[in-house]
Amino acid sequence: MINHIIAFSLQQRLLVIGASLVLVIAGLISFGRLPVQAFPDVQNIFVQVVTQYPGQAPEEVEKLITQPIEKEMNGLPHLINMRSVSIFGLSVVTLTFDDDAEDYFSRQQVLERLKTVKLPQSANSVLAPLTTGVGEIYRYRIEAPDLPLKEQRALQDWLIERTLRSVQGVADVVAFGGGVKEYQVLVDGYKLRDYKLTLTEIYQAINANNANTGGGYIEYGDEALVIRGTGLLESAEEIGNIIVSSQNDVPIFVKSVADIVIGTQPRIGIVGYNELDDIVQGIVLLIKGRNAIDVINGVKQKIEYLNNHGLPPGVKIIPIYDRTELVQHTIHTVEHNMLEGTVLIFLILLIFLRRIWVALVVIAVIPLSLLFAFILINLAHVSANLISLGAIDFGIIVDSAVVLTEAILVKMTLEMQQQENESHMRQSMLMTATEMARPILFSKAILIMAFLPIFTFQRVEEKIFSPMAMTLSFALIGSLIISLTLVPVLLSYLLGPRLTESHNPLVQNMERYYRIFLEAVLRHPRRLFIGSGLTLVLTLSATPWIGTEFMPKLDEGNIWLTITLPTPISLSKAKALEVDIRASLREFSEVKSILTHVGRPEDGTDPKGFNNLEILIDLKPKEIWRFSTKDELIMAIQKRLEVFPGLQLNFSQVIQDNVEEAISGVKGEIAIKIFGEELSILQEKADQITGILRSIEGATDIAAEQQSGLAQMVIAIDRAKIARYGINVTDVEDVISLAIGGKAATQMLEGERRFDIIVRLAESMRNSVVAIENLTVLSPSGSRIPLAELAHIRINQGAARISREDNVRRIAIKCNLIGRDQGSFVAEAQQKIAQQVALQPGYHIVWSGQFENQQRAMKRLSFIVPISLILIFVLLFWTFNSIKNAALIVMNVPFALIGGVIALLLTGVHLSVSAAVGFIALFGIAVQNGVILLSRINLLRREGAPIREAILQGSVSRLRPVVMTALMAMLGLLPAALSTSIGSETVKPFAVVIIGGLISATLLTLTMLPALYRNFEELYET
Repeated sequence: MINHIIAFSLQQRLLVIGASLVLVIAGLISFGRLPVQAFPDVQNIFVQVVTQYPGQAPEEVEKLITQPIEKEMNGLPHLINMRSVSIFGLSVVTLTFDDDAEDYFSRQQVLERLKTVKLPQSANSVLAPLTTGVGEIYRYRIEAPDLPLKEQRALQDWLIERTLRSVQGVADVVAFGGGVKEYQVLVDGYKLRDYKLTLTEIYQAINANNANTGGGYIEYGDEALVIRGTGLLESAEEIGNIIVSSQNDVPIFVKSVADIVIGTQPRIGIVGYNELDDIVQGIVLLIKGRNAIDVINGVKQKIEYLNNHGLPPGVKIIPIYDRTELVQHTIHTVEHNMLEGTVLIFLILLIFLRRIWVALVVIAVIPLSLLFAFILINLAHVSANLISLGAIDFGIIVDSAVVLTEAILVKMTLEMQQQENESHMRQSMLMTATEMARPILFSKAILIMAFLPIFTFQRVEEKIFSPMAMTLSFALIGSLIISLTLVPVLLSYLLGPRLTESHNPLVQNMERYYRIFLEAVLRHPRRLFIGSGLTLVLTLSATPWIGTEFMPKLDEGNIWLTITLPTPISLSKAKALEVDIRASLREFSEVKSILTHVGRPEDGTDPKGFNNLEILIDLKPKEIWRFSTKDELIMAIQKRLEVFPGLQLNFSQVIQDNVEEAISGVKGEIAIKIFGEELSILQEKADQITGILRSIEGATDIAAEQQSGLAQMVIAIDRAKIARYGINVTDVEDVISLAIGGKAATQMLEGERRFDIIVRLAESMRNSVVAIENLTVLSPSGSRIPLAELAHIRINQGAARISREDNVRRIAIKCNLIGRDQGSFVAEAQQKIAQQVALQPGYHIVWSGQFENQQRAMKRLSFIVPISLILIFVLLFWTFNSIKNAALIVMNVPFALIGGVIALLLTGVHLSVSAAVGFIALFGIAVQNGVILLSRINLLRREGAPIREAILQGSVSRLRPVVMTALMAMLGLLPAALSTSIGSETVKPFAVVIIGGLISATLLTLTMLPALYRNFEELYET
C-alpha cells in the first residue's frame, strides 16, 4: 500500500504539488476561522441558579430558597457536584455536570426542575448567563463629567447594555456601580398618624394610579376610533398629586404625607478606578465556546458607534480591560518561539546536509503539517491556545522527512559516483523511499500512540491537554503524509549534483569517533549496563527532591487582589478603607491602572458582601520594574498593606481567580473543605486549621471563609402580645418589610426605560434602633401599637455566608504558595492537620483546588501509561515481527527518564501535568529513534552481514539522522524552554523535560541499544 502511494506520487508529481497548494489554501482558511484563546477553558459544564430574595438574612435564604432548590436538583442527568452560597438577599446554586453532558440540555433540565420548586412570592430565580470562568473578556467604564452617576447607570442599563448584547457571542453585559435609579416616596410617619393613614394605603394608592387601558373601538362616521385611556405617571410631581384619602371633603395627596425624590436603590456595590472613587463599569461576558477575539472586535465596533453617534454629547465609553492584549501577548510568545525554533532547525539541516535546497524541502514540511493540523482542528471544533500551539515541537514534525531525505541523499550520492542515468536514479529513489517508509510509518504510529494517556484525561486536565495532543497528533499525521508524498516529489526535481552529499568534516569526524567509542562499548558492555543502571537508580531516587504541582501559573500581566474585610463592616466604611488602599497601591511605579470593587453587582451573579474588596492591578512591562519577579512585587504590596489591620489578602490573576473559584468554589490554589451541620463548629475547626497552615513554610494568603459575624437586628414577634391586640404576624411583618425595607408599588416609564417607584418611611424614622422600636402597627380597634410592645428587638451576630456542597453545609480554608511546590506542602499540611485537629462524628475534611486536579491526573497516568507501553510493544512487534526486538526497544525507554529528571532538578521546574505530558512525548521519541536504528541493523543482518559488523555499520550509518532528529527536537523547543515572555510558563516544563530527556535518550540509544542487541542476538543463537 505504502509502495503504491510513493510510486503514484512520483508518477503524478504535478497532481501532488496541486494537492499541496489546495492544502495551503484550505489550511489558511481554517486558521483564519480558528478560535484562539490565551488559556483553554477548563471548566466543566455548569449551570447556576441565581435567586434574589431582597432584604432577607442568610439563614432565611438558605432555608426558604437554597434548600428547596437543592432538593429538587438532586438526580439531574450527568450531575457530579452541587454547591451553593446563601448570603444577605441572595442564593446562588451551582450545578456541575460531567464531560458527557451538553450545555443547552443541562440548562433545559435545570429550568424544568426549577419550575416545580415552591419559592416565596418575592423571590426571583433566573439562570446565570451561559459563560465560564474565562468568559470576562472586556471591561469598560462610562466617562461623563456632567452627568450624575445614576443617569450614567441608566444609560448603561437601557442603551449600552442592549447594544453590546446584540453582538453575536456576547452572553451578558454586567453593570456594576453608579446606583440603579428609582423614584422614592419617603413617607413621614408623624403625618401618617395625624391623617390617620397607614403606609399600606399609600402603597395601594400609588399602585392603583398608574395604568393605561383600552376600550376597543367605535365607528365615528367613516372611521374606526380606537378607545385609549391614559393614566400612566409621567413625573415625580404626578406621584405627589395622587389622592390617598379624603377627610371632610378635603383630599389628602401623597405629597401631603411624603417627599418624592429621585434617588438610587440601596447600594450593594461601588466601583473605583485610579483617582475616581465611584464609576459605572460594564463587564462583557463571552458565550461559552465562542471566539473571544471575534466577539471583542464586534464589541469594539459597537462601542465606536456609540461613542460617535449613540451616546449624549460628552459621554464616552473607555476600555479598562481587554482580553485581546493577553491573547496577542501569548500569540507573540508562540510565534517568537516557533520562528526561533524553525531557524535553529534550518541551521541544523544546513550543517549536517550542506544542501540549501534539500534543507528547504525538509523545512517546508513544518508549515504544511501545521496547515494540515489546522484543517482537522477546525473540523473537530477544537480551539487553539498557548499550550496546544506552544507545545508543537517542529523537530518531531520534520524527523520523518529528515530520515527519508538523508537516506535518499546517501543513495543518490552512490548513484552519481557510479554515473547512473536519471531513470535509474529515479527508480533508486523510489526503492529507498519504499525501504524507509515502513519504519517511518510505524515510528510515527508509535509516537502518536504515546499520546494515548493524554486522550484519557478527565475534567480540568482533559480540557487543558487534549487540544495539545490533538494538535500535535494531527500535525504528525500531516508530516507523515507529506514526507511520503510531497518530499519525494520535490526531491525528484533536484536529481543530480544538488541531491548528493558534499564533503562534511563534521559528520565524518562524528562517525569516526562514534565507531571507535561503539567498538569499546561492544568490548565492555557490562560497564555501560552497570553505569546506566546505577545512573537510572540514582536519578529516580532524587525524584522526591522535585516539587509537584498541577500546572505552572500563566502570567496574565496583572494582579487580582481580593481583600476580605471584617464581616460586620458597612458599605460606607468599606469604601473609605478602599480609597486609602487604592492610594497606597498607586504609589507603586509598576502599576499601570487600578480598578476596585466593593460589594457585588445588582444582578446577583457574584455572591459577595460589603466585606469583599476586589482589586484589578494592571501592570506595566516587566522591563521597567524595580523587582525581578512578580512574587517579589506581591511581597512588597503585602508589606505596604500591613499598615491596614485586619485584612485578609489573596493574590491571583483575572482568569486564574475566576477559574479557581468556578472549579472548586474557593479562591486559592489549595482549598480545604470541612463538612458538617453546625456553623459554629465549622468556624472553630476552620480557624484551627488556618493556624496550622500559617506555621507551614511556603503558605501565604491563608484565610477561612467567615460564615458568622454579620450584625443583625432581630425583631422577634411575641405571639402572646400580638394576640392581645388582635394583630396577626403578617401585619407586623408588613410594617417591617414596607416601612424599613421599602417596596416597589409600580414603575415609572421614561420612554423605553422603566424605574421602580419605591414606598418606604423617611430615613430619619428608620435609621436607628429607637426609631424602629417606635414604628407603629395599626390594630383592628384603630389604635397604633409601637413595635416595641409587640416584639423583642435585639442586636446580635448571625450567619454572614452559608456555603453548602452536595446537600451539606461546609466551610472552606484557602491558601496560595510562594517558593514551594504543592505536593510537599499538602503532604506536610495533611500530616499536621490529622495529628492536631479532632473532628466530631458527622464532620469530615476534603482537600480540593489544584492539588485535587493534580492527584486525579497523576492517578490516571499511573494506570494508563503502562497500558500505552503495552500497546507500543504490540506495534513494535508488528514492526519487527519479533518479541526480542520489541522488548529491546522498550527496555531503552526508562533511561530517557534520566535526562528529563535531571533537567527538572537543575532548572527548578516542578513536576506538573505539563511535565508529565513531556515525559509521555519523550517516550515516544525515544522509541522512534530506536526503531530507526534497529531497522537499519536488521536490514544489514538480512543481507548477510555478521552481528558485529551489522551493528557497527548500521549504527554509524544511522548516526546522522538520529543525532539530527534529536538535535532538531531539542532545538525546536529550546526557545520555549528559555522564554520568559507572558504565557511562556505553561509550556516550559514540557520543553525542559523533552530537551533533557533527549540528551540521555539519544546517548543511550546510540550505545546501549547496539550493546543490548548483540547480547540478545548471541543469547538467541546459543
